[in-house]
Amino acid sequence: MTVDGLPVVLEKGMTVYDAARQAGVDIPVLCHRDGLHPAGGCGVCTVEDKASARLLPACVTRAEHEMVIETGTDCAVAARKDALELLLSDHLADCEPPCEIACPSGLPIMRMLRDLAEGRVQEAAALARQYPCVCGPEALCEKACRRKALGGAVAIRALHLVLAGDVLAGQPDSVTANRREPPRFRSWMTGLNETMLPLLCHEIGPRQFCDDAPFVEISSPAVSYEARRCMQCGCLKPNDCRLRELCAQVDARQRTFKGASRAVIRRHSRGFRFDSARCVLCGICVRYAQQVGASIAPAFHGRGFNEFIGPPLGRTWDDVPEEILSACAAACPTGAMTFQHRQ
Repeated sequence: MTVDGLPVVLEKGMTVYDAARQAGVDIPVLCHRDGLHPAGGCGVCTVEDKASARLLPACVTRAEHEMVIETGTDCAVAARKDALELLLSDHLADCEPPCEIACPSGLPIMRMLRDLAEGRVQEAAALARQYPCVCGPEALCEKACRRKALGGAVAIRALHLVLAGDVLAGQPDSVTANRREPPRFRSWMTGLNETMLPLLCHEIGPRQFCDDAPFVEISSPAVSYEARRCMQCGCLKPNDCRLRELCAQVDARQRTFKGASRAVIRRHSRGFRFDSARCVLCGICVRYAQQVGASIAPAFHGRGFNEFIGPPLGRTWDDVPEEILSACAAACPTGAMTFQHRQ
């Protein structure tokens, strides 16, 4: 057979994807992972066989001698783009939180507020001191905050000032150094309403924080409450997301296909975090757990549009061994699963 005009000597059990790799041709994959049984469900690895005039999923299609595979035809690329945009239609999640995009100093706001909400006050303070507060009372981050219409924006600027202490003055050189280059692709959280709010933050009440920040102690209950109001919009691994990388390659759009979206499920257990809004149901975590023989591990639940990933029936994420959670998070191609080892 040939792949993009290059001859390939076939071996027993070889797939089209394997043949392409042997020829040195890269085929994009999302649900595929070396060493795991292929699934072929996402459509991202679609190629065209000129001999049969068919579009084929490369990762699960057996390679045959008469095949003439082309990986970059208009039909194949269009099919991959359609597959990605179908995934994006139910991927209602921010790659980066709007507040961080708007912040002129590049402060990792979501991380600062998460540390503060989870009791890591010193870590939050150390982070805040690395970034000068250069905005005035009309903070751009708060204007962009998704909670603005739902009880008021999180008091980001005031919390920054409380945590930074005496390090308040803006430093233009540092601001320039901290600013991030804009990525080629971003997805966005859409459809936010009062029903979804309790699923996205610990505190659903209104803003109560006093903006007179220098006179508020870090230990004040108001500080912790305000930090917990953050919806944690952004992804925990925005620069290590295979979905984002592939969407940038084909200029995919999030709103090409419109329709209903699945319920958002967020869970946090011993450093492990799961966010169903970012899950593309690739099944890599499930197949990995099956391969290593884990008896308590991520599993598929439901069918069709109501399908989701979760712990086994009758179990919680707390019951899944940490080594399984860590390995599944490392293998996850999006930000749906992340794991931070505890100190």
